[in-house]
Amino acid sequence: MKDTWLAERASCVSGNRLLGGIDEPIRTKAREIYRPGSAQQIAELIRSLPTGTPVASVCGGHESSNAAAVAGDGAVILDMARLKSIEFHRDGAHAVVTVGGGVVFRELVEAVRERKAALPVGTGPGVGVVGYVVNGGLSGYFSRRLGLLGQRVMRLTVVTARGEIRVLTPADELFTAMLGAGSALAVVVDVTFELAGENVVRGAEQRVISFETRDQAVAFAREALRIQRDHVLPDDSLSMELVVTGTKALVATVVFYDTFQGRMADFVAPLETLAARLGLRVVAASHFGSWFETAAALWPVIDGMKENPLAMLQHCMGTEGVPSDAVLDAVCDTIIAEAPLDEAPLSIVEIRTLGGAAVSKQPLPSGNCRHLFFVDLITLYDAQEKSLAERQGITDATRTVMEKARGVEGLAVDFSGTHSQPDDPEMGVSPAVIFGTEAMAAMVRERKRRVDPGNRFRYHPYAKFL
Repeated sequence: MKDTWLAERASCVSGNRLLGGIDEPIRTKAREIYRPGSAQQIAELIRSLPTGTPVASVCGGHESSNAAAVAGDGAVILDMARLKSIEFHRDGAHAVVTVGGGVVFRELVEAVRERKAALPVGTGPGVGVVGYVVNGGLSGYFSRRLGLLGQRVMRLTVVTARGEIRVLTPADELFTAMLGAGSALAVVVDVTFELAGENVVRGAEQRVISFETRDQAVAFAREALRIQRDHVLPDDSLSMELVVTGTKALVATVVFYDTFQGRMADFVAPLETLAARLGLRVVAASHFGSWFETAAALWPVIDGMKENPLAMLQHCMGTEGVPSDAVLDAVCDTIIAEAPLDEAPLSIVEIRTLGGAAVSKQPLPSGNCRHLFFVDLITLYDAQEKSLAERQGITDATRTVMEKARGVEGLAVDFSGTHSQPDDPEMGVSPAVIFGTEAMAAMVRERKRRVDPGNRFRYHPYAKFL
């Protein structure tokens, strides 16, 4: 029963958990799994348990180390799958939406589209909205215009380690800490976001370019990233993402906001010209005319990433300022050139522009709101098709790439709670890196000691240092 539940709720399995034996199943260690339907039920359940019983909360099952879904001996899991409410209303002058703790991004995006609104959502359709928000999630397509999704939160309903129901607003001293470390502090029942109008996105252009050799991918990326740095990063009216896939495709997406005044072709044509000069073929060209089309652009690709089980190792890198030539060269010559894309063909390297509104809005305890340039290495493969030696080889190659990245001056590594591998055996990330500053880290530590002194909520990406 528990094995079936884990297979259904965890979209992936940490590659670190697949190195003990080729036929060893991944099991949750929790003694009980509950599916509460309200804040009151969660509060009553927590109060009914012995005070030392640890509690884990699961929504979308995306977190790379699967800490909450696997949990630990004696723990109970709160599966938030029944909390699916999405309610639109007004809060003074603001149009808002209140989202239940079990809602995933596909459900939220489709509902927001019907209201002709927009939010800075993540690209994964099955990622839990609440987990993404309370672990500092970012939006590569929209955060330069709308900020992080956490920066649009107006209210949270939570249940504390003592079983108290609290409604948090910006006036509450726990509010800000929840928006970067919330999975370690309380159970989130629902979140209320301020909506933007759908017209914040003027359109987007996407080009898919095929390549045969890794050298070709590196050559294209080297020049494309300089276009991204020199022409996109200085202009907050647009964003750009370049994805390099293990299936030998380069996917370049440029999103134009309502503040954009130029010609879209001026930003797309150089990428097409670059492909032609390198002898690479543009195999698909797409125009997205709305916020919804842009938000859903990668859903078909992500929906196809399902294996038995899908193994995942995830790491991020980035710079708080404009990346230097040395940083861009390191991304190309190390991350793109040496990542195990051939051995793990479902893998991708995503390079995104951040900054803009995410930097100018109220700071959160998240390294994501301090960075302008972002690289995400997502190593994915079908574990069923790999021997133990092959799995170990993929893991070792990923760790070698990341160790080289840590040696690059000016390049931060694993600063994101939603884009790092917290179960790596020697994770060297500091709280100040994950939460953005030492002051933010100190604030989170203080709130943790105050609201969860017994560490009931211990299954989260920051367990090694909170």
